[in-house]
Amino acid sequence: LTLAFLGWTPDERLPDAVAAAAEAAAGVAPFALAFAGAAGRFPERGRPRVVWLGIGAGLEGVRRLGERVTGALRERAVRFDDRPLSAHLTLARVREDASLAEARTVAAALEALAVPRLETEVREITVFESVLSPRGPRYTARAHALLLPQRE
Repeated sequence: LTLAFLGWTPDERLPDAVAAAAEAAAGVAPFALAFAGAAGRFPERGRPRVVWLGIGAGLEGVRRLGERVTGALRERAVRFDDRPLSAHLTLARVREDASLAEARTVAAALEALAVPRLETEVREITVFESVLSPRGPRYTARAHALLLPQRE
């Protein structure tokens, strides 16, 4: 679940990104999150690139956390993709070099996919580094920020 996508970021900006995640997590209590319903795809028409699962419960918490993250990134002048948050769980990505037949197979399988309700508790924000390669992206956790309820 991506709250903000930074794209290529110089190493010296990593501490600012981590500080933004920590600031966003402070004052937010852990919350329940459930993935449910039908799977979808991006884009909705044409060749699918991403297969995803929507959020059934906890969407407001995800949106609030996303707003806090992007606000903290802006305060630190850390660049990020500022498209509106589309909260979802990515299930699969379709290779760019997939044939049209392969892409259609993915779309057909998607339409038949029945996913049970998946529940979890959101307890932290993780700052990931993604490195693209011909074999696909590799993700490495660079930092964690625990959600901590505000003390009175």
